[in-house]
Amino acid sequence: MIWYFIVIVTGVIPLFSSRTSTAELITELPGQPDGVSFKQHSGYIVTDPQRGHALFYYLVEADARDPLSYPLTLWFNGGIVALVLIRYCLCYCLPILIDFGLGPGCSSLGIGAFMEHGPFRPARDGGLMKNEFSWNKVSNVLYVESPIGVGFSYSNTTSDYINWTDADTGTSELFVTIFLLVKSNEKLKCPFEFVLGNPLLDSQISVDGATFLWSHGLISDETLKLKETVCNDSRFLTEEIHNNISKECAEVHEKQVEEMGNFTAPDDVLEPYCFSGTAAMQSASSSAWDAYHAKLARRMVLTDPCLADSIISYLNNPQVQKAIHANTTKLPSVWQSCSGPLSYQGLNLGNDIIPLLSGLIKEHLPVLLYSGDQDSKVPLTQTRIIANMIARDLKFTSMGKYAPWYDKMQVGGWTQSFGRSRKGENATHLTFATVRGAAHEVPYTSPSQALTLFKAFLKGSSLPKVPFKN
Repeated sequence: MIWYFIVIVTGVIPLFSSRTSTAELITELPGQPDGVSFKQHSGYIVTDPQRGHALFYYLVEADARDPLSYPLTLWFNGGIVALVLIRYCLCYCLPILIDFGLGPGCSSLGIGAFMEHGPFRPARDGGLMKNEFSWNKVSNVLYVESPIGVGFSYSNTTSDYINWTDADTGTSELFVTIFLLVKSNEKLKCPFEFVLGNPLLDSQISVDGATFLWSHGLISDETLKLKETVCNDSRFLTEEIHNNISKECAEVHEKQVEEMGNFTAPDDVLEPYCFSGTAAMQSASSSAWDAYHAKLARRMVLTDPCLADSIISYLNNPQVQKAIHANTTKLPSVWQSCSGPLSYQGLNLGNDIIPLLSGLIKEHLPVLLYSGDQDSKVPLTQTRIIANMIARDLKFTSMGKYAPWYDKMQVGGWTQSFGRSRKGENATHLTFATVRGAAHEVPYTSPSQALTLFKAFLKGSSLPKVPFKN
């Protein structure tokens, strides 16, 4: 079955027909639980026929009687290039949610759909478990693996994998197609908001995690001083991007790694370590480690620390790939969540997109910046600094006090909004929110709180300021 990609997901009439995709209904995923009433689609979007560029996508319809009456959320995991799409769409698209991370992008299928907020999560027995906090309860969700070389997305031109840049992705035919569509359908003006989770917005402020690590007891007073006076995280990242790490930065970084230990993940300082597949597995049976991890998950109210292993195993299963119409060209490498064959131009990691974000806000685009408070990669302290800086530069005032927000009867985190008075009414343009106990991938570690955040985003309302029941 062949259909025009944009037609199905937005319900509008395109003015061009040269860019098509193979879109097939997923009859049933291997191991899928019973009682699934919503439809799932997947396939490839051919973005450059001449060079053989094709991006893989997975579309989950809203779990509702009339999914077309629900908004569409387009999800990318990582990559500054997503801002190109936002800049083009402005207020002409349906709601779009972007999650930023280091690098050109990771798999929105593996991480976004199967780890964070899709309807299912792979189990250790090869089956699937329902995610009761799936975002398709309130929206249609489209997951696109971008750019080429990420997940099942590919290019038939091998040289394209070398030195790929954000500009390459931003000028690809997928984004040009969307741009042409929205500019040709300006009558589709509709409420549009922009959400960034634990976002890498620059290389100077966003990544400086020294104070966060020290305040959480992960590094010593001595190391904190070294990071403040000798080599901070910004300098280390810059030197790493240019493949020229100085001796002093290498020594400071080595000391930090030594103090944090081998079993502490920078993107989640609370997460238990997954021992599956490591040397530790050689001294104990798989079932023993499975029982250990399950016990940890129950005791700490966290998801399975080895979920990533289950996802890799599931998506490399030939039967799964057949069911989702993936890997139809028999790619030479296995499915991977981030690395893959793509060689990304590291200099792009130093891009400062804070001015672009400010420009979007000036276009009256409401922005929510949220941060899991257990992430040291892009700490909440730094995102809060950037939020305050943008608010100050745009001459916004605080819209209410810095206060807790609630997920049902529990504190979900803390929030502060900024804006200005317009036509006698207060208008919120920028909101900063923390997510209590959450890591870099907020929906993975704090699914209930993430769904509450998402619902508020879709409604265009502020986060709940008082406890509430279901």
